[in-house]
Amino acid sequence: MENPDSQKEKIIRRVVVVTGPTATGKTGLAVKLARRFGGEIISVDSRQVYRGMDIGTGKDIEEYGDVPYHLIDIADPADGDYNLWKFCHDAFAAVDDIASRGKLPLLCGGTALYLEAILRGFTLPGEALPPREKGVPRTVRENSGEAGRFQVPFELDPLVLGVYFPRLEVRKRIEQRLDARFDAGMVDEIKNLHASGVSYERLEFYGLEYREISAFLQGRVTFEEMRNNLLNRIRQFAKRQDIFFRKLEREGIDIHWIERADFEAASQLVSDFLENRAIGKPQFRLSEHKNAPSYLGEKQK
Repeated sequence: MENPDSQKEKIIRRVVVVTGPTATGKTGLAVKLARRFGGEIISVDSRQVYRGMDIGTGKDIEEYGDVPYHLIDIADPADGDYNLWKFCHDAFAAVDDIASRGKLPLLCGGTALYLEAILRGFTLPGEALPPREKGVPRTVRENSGEAGRFQVPFELDPLVLGVYFPRLEVRKRIEQRLDARFDAGMVDEIKNLHASGVSYERLEFYGLEYREISAFLQGRVTFEEMRNNLLNRIRQFAKRQDIFFRKLEREGIDIHWIERADFEAASQLVSDFLENRAIGKPQFRLSEHKNAPSYLGEKQK
């Protein structure tokens, strides 16, 4: 007897993913693409889901203008209970909603686990798994405490764009952006979050800006020490992101690197993707050129 599930029509949703290391202008590029191609943006950021965490997470809401966005400001930072299960549930629901209205879903962000879960279709059981057992697929992740199992509801057909700058430029951009955020009131933002009931322990859990500035607000470090510690931590984070993208490439996920967020180059790829024209393989892969100065902007030592 034929399995009824085999008679169901396979649903495939096309999506464009805009990712890359921190401070490379992902949001700006995604917004421009959304305007040109009639898209809506889904944030792939584990901290932008929280209300009031604006400057420290780089929400840059003013950049969106009239472009609709999803998965931003949907959770309470005092609870801190937004997790991978909820993200997958919300992200796939948003993709389905956007696509069903004839719009283009654009996923934008750089949270590694969230991005990999979307691209690789993680299965999330509703109870804790035993510690890393032999034979347990890597795409099955522990998700203790959630009622119900998350199963990917449809297949994604993604075009993955990565915003690329030479590493030395990324380091400079990180510093410039950090100082701009201080000027914009990032310390006061975190002070106000604490005053509204978000504990320092919870703020430190959110990492990077929230951890280091919480230490400063508690008098454990000077402003200069905090700023330098934070700058180093963000640069280390960018390096970890770089390692993650290489890993995705080695595992067979094509990332089309867009040099310096070139809008026209990105637009051409998206246009070809939507019009079913041949795209071909990426011009280069980070995983294949990890020591090439022409790609990384650094001299070999």
